[in-house]
Amino acid sequence: MFWKRLMILWVILYSLAFTAKEIHIDSLRNQISHYNDFAEYKTSMQLISDFLADGHASHHERYTAFLLKAMIYKKLFNYDQTLHNLDLALQEGMKSNRKEMVQQEIKAEKSFVYFDLQQFERAKQFMKELEATGYQYLSAKQRVFLYTQEGYFLMKDKKYDEAEKSLDQAIQIAKKFYLQDLPIVYGKKIELYNETNDTEKRDEMYKEGLKIAQKFGNLKYEFYLHEIMKNVFRKNQDYHKAFEFQQICDSVFFLYNSNSNSSKIELLEQQMKAREYEYKMKEKRNEQFFFVILSGLLIFLILIFIKLYLVNKQKRILTEDENRRILHEIEILTNSASKKDGSKTDLASFNLTERQREIIELVKQGKNNRQIAELLFISENTVKYHLKVIYNILNINQRTEL
Repeated sequence: MFWKRLMILWVILYSLAFTAKEIHIDSLRNQISHYNDFAEYKTSMQLISDFLADGHASHHERYTAFLLKAMIYKKLFNYDQTLHNLDLALQEGMKSNRKEMVQQEIKAEKSFVYFDLQQFERAKQFMKELEATGYQYLSAKQRVFLYTQEGYFLMKDKKYDEAEKSLDQAIQIAKKFYLQDLPIVYGKKIELYNETNDTEKRDEMYKEGLKIAQKFGNLKYEFYLHEIMKNVFRKNQDYHKAFEFQQICDSVFFLYNSNSNSSKIELLEQQMKAREYEYKMKEKRNEQFFFVILSGLLIFLILIFIKLYLVNKQKRILTEDENRRILHEIEILTNSASKKDGSKTDLASFNLTERQREIIELVKQGKNNRQIAELLFISENTVKYHLKVIYNILNINQRTEL
């Protein structure tokens, strides 16, 4: 696998070396969308970086490039970088002649980020500002997610009829423009109907959403719907059903990773053929020169990859040793703390989110950040972020006090 990737990389570098063609912003957007569908985020990032390095791009084109970059970081759950690139996009966009559109799009994307981070008041503030504009410049996809968030907040306020209307608006738009994103809206409807004890509609939404996710081959949305059902059954204290859906989640997660890896190779092969055909006639007189350069670069990359492999292997060993040591220390500290009266924080007296309580339970089970991230299907950075918030809420300094 290691040598295959090197060979694929070599062919891509070879094909790229025969072009200096400027990438149009629409072409860039299509390429990024294509690569993102196959989780080839590194390739997407390289294309965006090359585009931004071109001094001929307009302010609006640079705005679009930074926005695409922010969306990639959001897919990777790196919310700090997402917000940073949204700010960079805003700076470029405000130099263009589409200032109102830029402001609305950035506010919409920031509301989505803060919603994911469960910083709901910030998300609501952006949504309130956008509502005053009538969503004039927003895309259909952005309106789908805004109405979905609105429905979720109304549900939390127990305004169930209004929540259903907002979610129905999202469904109406999605059916017309983004049928593949309907499972996201159906997921919120599952939660809504569970709150209103309408189990028949709840289960119908699950089946409909699953059918669409499978139709488009979207394993990520399949996983999302299974996880929603797992959570509602756990909330209903139906632990048998919750366990069944947890097993389904585990199976889909494994399948998602497997398919993703195979799709990467297929995509690279397709791109190699396309680029070889497109650039075949360009700068053919310099072919031997480029071969020499690329061969030297390949040797250099091989040495770098070997070194990185050895370093990562050593880091992994050290990390595993450190985790074992930390778990041992936690066990000692936990045993020591259990002998003291009132040493543990009473969680019932705090207003914690469900995700925060999940993380606390996993910490109590002795899970480290990496294990928690894998179990909850989030990144380690997100786990660290939640732990920081939990420490602030509970006014504690370390995980052993949980």
